[in-house]
Amino acid sequence: MSGFNFKQYITRVVKYMIYLAIVFFIIIGIFALTTQSGFKFENLFRPGTGGQMIVFFVVISLIYPFFGFVKKKVYLNKGFADDREKILEIFVHSRYILIGETSTSLTFRHTSAVVRLMRMYEDDITVDFTDNPITLEGQRKDVYRIARAIEWQIRDDRKDD
Repeated sequence: MSGFNFKQYITRVVKYMIYLAIVFFIIIGIFALTTQSGFKFENLFRPGTGGQMIVFFVVISLIYPFFGFVKKKVYLNKGFADDREKILEIFVHSRYILIGETSTSLTFRHTSAVVRLMRMYEDDITVDFTDNPITLEGQRKDVYRIARAIEWQIRDDRKDD
């Protein structure tokens, strides 16, 4: 795996473990509050399933960062410099702001604090424009959505020529 960032991977694993634990305890809390009779934790699970649940949470936390984050290549008809303003506009319409810029990349972050919290502050999208195709890197859903928007905008450019 070229470019694998182990420190970032471990950080994401720990964040997902914490996130899954919080969701689990919220669900248990809802059961406790909505139960008509006396609530007993033992009634929800078979004896001995605690270890299985911990293993399940750990495995999901270890696997999800591999599938939840991607790199996507987007081919441009022109160079990045020609399409830069259109790409920036797509990010603005998707509620992202530019937080970092180097000579070969741009980094965007979501503007909504609630969205950022729900995504565990792993909402950055990096655009590497060293070559054509440009490469978008970040959470799968947002990267694919923005990549499709860029491809659509580029397609519309071809019709104008």
